[in-house]
Parts: sequence; C-alpha cells; structure tokens
Amino acid sequence: MVFGSWKIDNDTISWNGRGLHRFVIPGNELNKIRIANEDKLYDWILLATAEDWLTQNDLYDLNYAFVYAIAKFNLEFDYDIFDNTLAEQYELFEMEDDEDDNLNL
Repeated sequence: MVFGSWKIDNDTISWNGRGLHRFVIPGNELNKIRIANEDKLYDWILLATAEDWLTQNDLYDLNYAFVYAIAKFNLEFDYDIFDNTLAEQYELFEMEDDEDDNLNL
C-alpha cells in the first residue's frame, strides 16, 4: 500500500520519494511511545516531523500511512496518544512557519 511517497510493505513504512533521503520505520517499533510534558506521543511521527526535508504534505501522508500500518501490523493503537501526537506535530509546523516568516522580514 502507498500513501503519497510512503510505502508500506510486510514489515516497514519507508520513504519512497525522490532524492537520496531515506526514512524507514520498522513495523515492530511503529507504536513506540515517548513522553513529553507528561503526554504520551508516538515517537516515529515526531522523528519524521523533525526531518527538514520532509514537507508538511509528506507528513500528512505519513499520518495516514501510520494508522493504516498500525492496523495491518496488528499493533496496539490509542486515539488519545495519536491526537496528542498530531497536536504536537501541528505546533511544530506553526513554530516552523513562524521562523520562516521571521526570516522573510
């Protein structure tokens, strides 16, 4: 299954876009959690968000691929954790947009 430039195979989600960049998420680690400000967050979503070469559209596609792959790999999924993760991701997007706006002043 493919979501944008993200390919889901039998045991990974991998970036399949143009260029030399590589980002692979092992399926068995997909629902790995990190704690930030007492919130549980899905680590791989935020690791991908930190990659400056991935666009916001790429990351939106990853979010869909992530949910699909969680089901495909039969992993535990928590909607509250996912919502918290997306809230953090969007906050990072806003911070990035603000930085870009300040550079253009």
